[in-house]
Amino acid sequence: MIGSREWMNISHGQLSIKEKIKLINQVLMPASFAFSKTFFQQMPSDTALEFNEFQIPDTAIVKEAMIELEHCGSLSVINHSWRSYFWAAAIAKCKTWDVNHESLLIASLIHDLGLVDDTVAYNEQCKCFTYASALHAEDLCKKHHYPEDKTENISNAICLHINGYLDENDPNLTKEVLLLQKATACDVIGTDFAELKQSYREDVLTQYPRENFNDEMQRLLKKEAQRNPKSRTALMCKSGLPMMIKMNIFKQ
Repeated sequence: MIGSREWMNISHGQLSIKEKIKLINQVLMPASFAFSKTFFQQMPSDTALEFNEFQIPDTAIVKEAMIELEHCGSLSVINHSWRSYFWAAAIAKCKTWDVNHESLLIASLIHDLGLVDDTVAYNEQCKCFTYASALHAEDLCKKHHYPEDKTENISNAICLHINGYLDENDPNLTKEVLLLQKATACDVIGTDFAELKQSYREDVLTQYPRENFNDEMQRLLKKEAQRNPKSRTALMCKSGLPMMIKMNIFKQ
């Protein structure tokens, strides 16, 4: 699959012409449709959601992932990463999906480090920030002797989160992979946001305010597109992602 961790081993994050066309048809068009729906009235889920019900795993690997995120130096990205986890956790509950919250949290905290932290994006073989983030997550997992299957799942989730759309019915995609994509899209362009309970949304945004996230994300994506012109990010920037961010329901 385009964007997967396996695909990264072959492409290093660079799209071929054929892959660009395929990505536009299979991913960008459904993502654009989902974005357009955010401007219409939607009924929130009747699933009971409370911010305090999602407890942060008290493990050494999570604590180090939190420290790694704090060192990135961007409050906008730090808060985005935390919001992504809480959106993902809520979406999982609404869909009654069983997930590994520790793995989901690690992926959420690390997923954008290759975008914002130049010390993570140092690897010359990486032509996509998600690849750099995934390799960083793999190093962290290896340091903590994390199970190989969970490490691969985290890495795949990070690599695929920028795709904009993933098929829930694809048996090759784990719930953690699907949720990181859904949650980051929720926070960046507003998809699925209205489906969550209003009080829960307000609690998450109060705890982790956006801090001019729209402007910061547009700046970072532009930098990534210039650094890696054959990446998915570059294609999405040409296909209207910055405008979606600018026009999203959050306005900041």
